[in-house]
Amino acid sequence: MTGAAFSSKYPPSETTFRGAITMRLASGGADVEELVDEFTEFAQNFAEFFPEDAPVAPADVPAVVDEVVDAYNEVVTELSPDAAALMASLDELFEAGILFSYGDAFEASDAMEDLEDALAQIEAGGGRLRGYLYSLIGDLDEMVLHGRLEIAFGTFDADSAAVPAVAAEAVRILTKNGLKASWSGEADAPIVVEPIVVDTPLVDAEDHECDGSCGHDHEH
Repeated sequence: MTGAAFSSKYPPSETTFRGAITMRLASGGADVEELVDEFTEFAQNFAEFFPEDAPVAPADVPAVVDEVVDAYNEVVTELSPDAAALMASLDELFEAGILFSYGDAFEASDAMEDLEDALAQIEAGGGRLRGYLYSLIGDLDEMVLHGRLEIAFGTFDADSAAVPAVAAEAVRILTKNGLKASWSGEADAPIVVEPIVVDTPLVDAEDHECDGSCGHDHEH
């Protein structure tokens, strides 16, 4: 089963510029303004990233993103059960002291830097965390295209004995909310959620008041 975004005029794709934008929207982990900046950079080296697609000039990227967003909004109108379950899990994981970086970075090193910055802010406010999870942008692309989400995990300190408990708690929370999550028990193996279909309508901040559980709101 695939998400509603595949019915768009520009279905998710790794090989087309507009399809790649849709793929990022469909993950629920993208901010539209950030996509303009991100894809402007891609357009500057278009042939490297999309060698088989018709070139898009960097100056045209904002209009192209608007075009893709309009096409996305036509077909993605309801939150899918898996998307709702994932959002509920993000909140519960945070309550359990587990921070989840969901599609906030392309590289693991950048995800960890963001997580450590967030940890410092939380501890400065008197909070505590027991561990972290992260899924990179590439993991979210895989989720959209193939219905499989991989989630890395760990702790912020050197106590490796605490790492399995973080994974087990994460799987418990994900499963409790209705996702098919599993972990092999191997320290270097990710948590896997499969199958998963995430449909997340875009939210217009001017027309909709968000209570923290809206689509495309994943900062925890």
